[in-house]
Amino acid sequence: MIGAAKTYQVTIQNRAMTIDCGTEQTVLQAVVAAGIDFPYICASGSCGACISQLDSGEVSLLPRSDAALSAERASSGQTLACRARPRSDLAITWLGRGRR
Repeated sequence: MIGAAKTYQVTIQNRAMTIDCGTEQTVLQAVVAAGIDFPYICASGSCGACISQLDSGEVSLLPRSDAALSAERASSGQTLACRARPRSDLAITWLGRGRR
């Protein structure tokens, strides 16, 4: 099939769980669909509650607020789970506190 979406493995280090995540969904969408309690509030890249450390792998980021993820934080390996789409298998650790 031409243009079929690929699926990658995403390991959530905080829970020691690995889930599938398609290239057309965000890490947060995959995590929520898998029933994992992951910190988030807005799910649109505005608040920063789902900020996470990308321990390994690559993502592409959808548009987001610079207040939620500065260029400096992004260059240090941090990402927003709600705006991150996998481009390889990933390992990620959430840093935010979200709804707690």
